[in-house]
Amino acid sequence: MLNKKIKAIIFLLAFLWLIIIPAIDICAAQGETFKLTVIHINDTHGRTEAEPYISTLAKDLKAKGENVLLLDAGDRLHGQITTNLSRGESVVKIMNEVGYSAMVPGNHDFNFGIERLKELSDLMNFPLLSANVLDINSSNLFPPYTIFDFDGTYIGVFGIATPEILEKSDPRIVSGLIFDNPTRTARAMVAELQTQGCDLIIALAYMGLDSIPDINTFGIDVIIDGHMTKDDSLVAQTGFYGQHIGIVEIELSDGNVSKIARTVSVPKENEVAELLPDKNIIAKIAEEEAKVEPITSVVVGKTPILLNGEKDQVRTKETNLTNLITDSMCWATGAYMSFIDGGNIRASIEAGDITMGQILAALPFSSSIVTIELRGADLLEALEYGVCSYPNPVGQFIQVSGINFEFDPTAKPMRRGTKVAMANGETFDINKIYTVATIDFLAGGGDGYAMILKGSNVVYFQSNAEALAQYLATDPEIKEEPENRIKAIDSKR
Repeated sequence: MLNKKIKAIIFLLAFLWLIIIPAIDICAAQGETFKLTVIHINDTHGRTEAEPYISTLAKDLKAKGENVLLLDAGDRLHGQITTNLSRGESVVKIMNEVGYSAMVPGNHDFNFGIERLKELSDLMNFPLLSANVLDINSSNLFPPYTIFDFDGTYIGVFGIATPEILEKSDPRIVSGLIFDNPTRTARAMVAELQTQGCDLIIALAYMGLDSIPDINTFGIDVIIDGHMTKDDSLVAQTGFYGQHIGIVEIELSDGNVSKIARTVSVPKENEVAELLPDKNIIAKIAEEEAKVEPITSVVVGKTPILLNGEKDQVRTKETNLTNLITDSMCWATGAYMSFIDGGNIRASIEAGDITMGQILAALPFSSSIVTIELRGADLLEALEYGVCSYPNPVGQFIQVSGINFEFDPTAKPMRRGTKVAMANGETFDINKIYTVATIDFLAGGGDGYAMILKGSNVVYFQSNAEALAQYLATDPEIKEEPENRIKAIDSKR
């Protein structure tokens, strides 16, 4: 009997031991602090200058045994010469080399078409995430989320993109896409990732600041983007063109989350910096750039002065470069007048010999020029729309050739009393049909130019980059000052 009692006590002690020890481990785990560093960037538009430094940051942290995620918040796969000529592949190769964890597509990542973006996603060693971007069958175009396991701590990252992509991209490219409501999608993703047992939830969002629905919802710990939100989410963004690298430091302890965001400036050329670049990434970038050098090094013309293509300039007024570009569109097509949006012009051209590389940097989208027959009233509406946001610098700001026009910036948008004068002295007639040169992006209603869809008889020509290069070969007169093609005149003065 005694032996049986002893055996029972021993069994009970062993059973209690099995229960208590895991409980002690759980309590210890609950008392521990989990740390995660998120390195992020956005809107680089094909630029790779930050990548050697991002690689060094990530490698140094990982060498110390720290947990790291590398995230890209979109507009990565288009914009620079090497990137464009490889149709995005060169950037993907570099991102793979650096070791990115996830990316969300921005509007310019669709520039080569949906099928090409799918091909690029297949080349990525990391997921391209978009929870609210659906195909024509209402199926996710790309995975909605991914979960990272850091020794039992689970980090859920979901992708979400702005429906503005339908306006900012060539309508012919994105016509088959459906964008679900961002707020509804964000809530659904939080619920799903919480069900999956995620300890932290990150929204990798390409949303921006312009009239975008607030995606914030309780349960999102960090939003990698620039959208203004409330409540408990930390929002982080790095600006554009890879000038800064974002760093978010997160700590999770006893269910409480603390987070701090900061940015690190990417050193400019010949600038001394504490952070050393990764030489392997520098070599990879040079390797990709060398592949396109035979194209980009060709001299196509020359200019005695700077041709102004600065972003804030071409989106608020005419410049000598915008005039040269629109003139080249008339020259290439034989149309008397032309227009283009300032958002299609992305760089200045320095005085001296002009290479094809500089042309492609100034006009990175290489949009096809088209002629279209437009009624004068529709052209007038396009001009009103092109200056409706003035003086705010916006991509839709219109640049013209063959006409001069003035508007009242103090009047209500779309009612700014635009007055048009033909450069040849003829009277502008709202009832007349004019043959106008523009780019296919605008002819398809891109950037909000829906009134252009009323036009007819669309005829395609070469790309605007090719036209500008060919026009420069004719040695056109290059003027330093604008020609008063666009005038903002306060009628009350």
